[in-house]
Amino acid sequence: MRKSPVISQNPQEKTMDAERINQIGNTLSDLAARTQELRGYL
Repeated sequence: MRKSPVISQNPQEKTMDAERINQIGNTLSDLAARTQELRGYL
């Protein structure tokens, strides 16, 4: 169960959330690219 609110009331926390979402998205993109490269070796 989630203990923290879904929508933050603190603008600084919203900025941190946006940064974290971007970081996760970049990580997923990187992993997708690596997956495609690895599939070329199989």
